[in-house]
Amino acid sequence: MIEQSIYQNARKKPPGPPSFPIIGCFPQMSTNPLQFLTNSAREYGGVVHLGSIGPQQLYLIADPDCVKYVLQENPQNYTKGENFQDMKLVIGEGLVISEGESWRSQRRLMQPSFHRQQIAAMVNDMTQLTAEMVERWQKIPPGATLDISVEMLVLTQKILLKTTLSIDADSDTSELIQAWNTIYKFLSDRLWAIIKPPINFPTPKNRQFKQAINTLCTVANNIIQQRKQGNHTAHDILSMFMNTQDESGGGLSDQQLHDQIVGLFSAGFETSAVTLGWIWYLLSKYPTVERQLQAELATVLAGRTPTFEDLPHLKYTKMVVQEAMRLYPGAWVYARNNLADDLIGGYHIPAGSMLLFSPFVTHRLPAFWDNPEGFDPERFTPERSVDRPRYAYFPFGGGQRQCLGDIFAITEIQLIVAMVCQRFRLNLLPEHPVECQPLLTLQTRKGILMTLQPRTEVDNVKLSTQKTLLTLNSEF
Repeated sequence: MIEQSIYQNARKKPPGPPSFPIIGCFPQMSTNPLQFLTNSAREYGGVVHLGSIGPQQLYLIADPDCVKYVLQENPQNYTKGENFQDMKLVIGEGLVISEGESWRSQRRLMQPSFHRQQIAAMVNDMTQLTAEMVERWQKIPPGATLDISVEMLVLTQKILLKTTLSIDADSDTSELIQAWNTIYKFLSDRLWAIIKPPINFPTPKNRQFKQAINTLCTVANNIIQQRKQGNHTAHDILSMFMNTQDESGGGLSDQQLHDQIVGLFSAGFETSAVTLGWIWYLLSKYPTVERQLQAELATVLAGRTPTFEDLPHLKYTKMVVQEAMRLYPGAWVYARNNLADDLIGGYHIPAGSMLLFSPFVTHRLPAFWDNPEGFDPERFTPERSVDRPRYAYFPFGGGQRQCLGDIFAITEIQLIVAMVCQRFRLNLLPEHPVECQPLLTLQTRKGILMTLQPRTEVDNVKLSTQKTLLTLNSEF
């Protein structure tokens, strides 16, 4: 009797919203995925059954301890599997998609290229390209409108191309960028499509997608071959990849180099650009936060260009970035398939299920975040973070497959925020609606239209004085 009770408990099914046969909760989810998944977690708990898509069961894993279990404590039972089949056509068997020993080998070889000292060497490129954008902005007539999401995308593309492949900002990259835009739109359209024609089927969109992949791959291969022939000497990520070796003296093959470079291009600028767009939106909506940010910049930098050594002193700036990534994580959802039956949060999860993890959802759970919809950077102070579960916040994923470029991204974003905020206030166009559009990354549906308000030296002096007074008051 006791054994039967234990067995029944082990087969306990998680609760969830009403679903349809064959298509599960897909209609509700595709209409407004952010709201539907957030409401589901708040109503049904940390493990939610979302019905079945065909023969496959679908679950939302929102509780931080359950997220930790899958990503960190039992990762060997979970693969990216079929969730990345379309993307695999773009980036091959690179680090983002590979599994098992292939993944471990690539990770060991690539990890040194993303150590802090290597990122520090890229800071000059980041600040130089940001300075060029700021200089261009200074020539824009007052009151002119910019789509700041486009501006950030162009900037992060330039930074990635320079730091990864030593492609200068004045180089013609239009063919490369257009190819990526075609790929991104194609994959985003398929994300919420109920009917997905096989990619080998010769539709116009499929042909455009394949042509774009060919363009991307050709550019990557040409650059790699030029480097191997010694036609170009550079100190960038590609060079580090080419020079790295494992214990046996082996390195990345030409195909692996190709897959890593295409993978970096595919994942290395979209999420940073999206995060920056949301930061400017939030600072415009929360002027008190913006004033405190500017006060810190005036005190620490006094108008000069930030360096890598300045970053630890820009504590409030980093908290602004962290809080923006809590509310609007660029990578808003992940997926895994389990190889064997598992027990998560006390619920039975059958083998072959698809599990969704959404930082957007978990970052908004009231059980772990006071006023979860509010923008409060100081929630990331050490005092307020100490008791928070590790996976209540995971904008870069977690466990052994945590994003390898997390330090690169945080460094880049923090520098850009510091440099832009020293020169401008960005004001949201009041009549322009800003709505989330959850594609491969958390985009905005109609962009983020803003006007630029140049800052003056008088502003900087006032803010520096304000920061000094705040410090003195806190000491008495």
